[in-house]
Amino acid sequence: MQRRAALLLALSLSALTLNSAQAGRLSPKLQEKANRHDAATIGVLVRFKVDAQPGKKSAKELRKQLKNTLGKLGSANALLNKLLKTKGKGAELWLDHSVYLKMTPAQAQALAKLPMVEEVFENFQVTVPRASALSVAAAPAGTPWHLQAIGAPQAWAAGFRGQGIRIGHLDTGIDPSNPELTGKLLSFAEFGPDGEQISSEPHDSEQHGTHTAGLLVGKSVGVAPAAKLISALVLPKSQGTFAQVIAGMQWVIDPDGNPDTPDGANVVSMSLGLPGTYQEFVQPVRNMLEAGVIPVFAIGNFGPAAGSTGSPGNIPDVIGVGSVNQAGAVSSFSSRGPVTWTGAYSGTFIKPDIVAPGENITSSYPGQGYGSRSGTSQAAPIAAGAVAVLLSAKPGLGMAALKSALFQSASNKGSRNNTSGYGLINLPGALARLGVQVGSPPKPPAPVPVPVKPAPTPQPKPPVAAPTPTPKPPVAAPTPAPPADGKDKKPKGPKPPKGPKDPKDGKDHGKKGGKDH
Repeated sequence: MQRRAALLLALSLSALTLNSAQAGRLSPKLQEKANRHDAATIGVLVRFKVDAQPGKKSAKELRKQLKNTLGKLGSANALLNKLLKTKGKGAELWLDHSVYLKMTPAQAQALAKLPMVEEVFENFQVTVPRASALSVAAAPAGTPWHLQAIGAPQAWAAGFRGQGIRIGHLDTGIDPSNPELTGKLLSFAEFGPDGEQISSEPHDSEQHGTHTAGLLVGKSVGVAPAAKLISALVLPKSQGTFAQVIAGMQWVIDPDGNPDTPDGANVVSMSLGLPGTYQEFVQPVRNMLEAGVIPVFAIGNFGPAAGSTGSPGNIPDVIGVGSVNQAGAVSSFSSRGPVTWTGAYSGTFIKPDIVAPGENITSSYPGQGYGSRSGTSQAAPIAAGAVAVLLSAKPGLGMAALKSALFQSASNKGSRNNTSGYGLINLPGALARLGVQVGSPPKPPAPVPVPVKPAPTPQPKPPVAAPTPTPKPPVAAPTPAPPADGKDKKPKGPKPPKGPKDPKDGKDHGKKGGKDH
């Protein structure tokens, strides 16, 4: 039955094929498989051309665009709908203008010839780029350094803690039972490799997601402790697919499936990606921006070489976040720019945009404890939390105004480079640029320099002790000459001090006395 359906699909698509100038694009990887006549069924994304005017769009409008496009497919539409409704066969990814389907490379090649198809590409894997494994840590004593470094306590003291802001969190999951995260989770969903939602209760498939969630909204470790989370599990055991990630991205924008209710994320934090440039991420990110949602993504842990950034954090319009250590130096693992894009973005761009603390960061661990971890995976949620704080101070703040405040107040004082971007986040400074008074801000962090090979640190010399003076021997009194008559006489000398009188006879017997000191 499935083979018959596949044949009908190929025939339907062939009937709609126009000249190659109007056809879509088949990815090189799929083209290679089609040329080899591979018969295996694989998961592919079919992205459609849509009639869309540039400008801000709601989730409802984005859904409508995809529905309208599918409705224009003519004789192929019924079969596509049938495949979409078959369990495990696919999902509508309206944020990407695409659908997920399973088919052979030859069928994908035929589908790419539809005039309304933009491109067809294979569903590829996406991972969490690791810098270090998580290690168990003690609960922080006082305010953790990563919060002090960006001036979070000063923003809180002014009353801005992320209240009223919803943060989208795409990761390995979340353990909401951790004390840092109690009462922080608004919604949770898990997605499979095909982009379909899986029925499950909130949980973390590893530890990464609980750690990043704590940095967003944790009670004592989070930058925006009054914000709420919308968490999507899209990286089971730290590895997912493109369809999985896009399904999670569109879900956090509209978690209840009703585009008329304002329950979606205001800012989205993602600590995932792949080295290099992936054009596939551009369309969903641009649609996210048009929906008024701010993307804050890790730049990657592929440094320190130049041009080592990862997608989607290196997309020009995304806030791409690098990492610094407690001394303010850019982490060796933090990816560096520049990045060169073609297509929708054409040119060479400076990345990252900003840096945040990312080394030895303590946050929530699944269960009741804490863990320490390093990576741009930690820097990104810290930056996203900072964005949430700014939005709580200025609700409805647009992307351009937010970027200007965040970037121009950072430690590089308006200049930027391919190592630290605009520098380390300065929350009080960003709030001041938005016209919000936060009292006496902390001393702004020093500019983050482009790292050079450090000179070897000289070993400290031990202090030279002053010479101990050698005591002079006492000068002996001269020995008196014996008396002329030969009888011994005691030499005259100083009289001994008088001692206490004997209580019996009242006479002074010359005993020594004094207080103990």
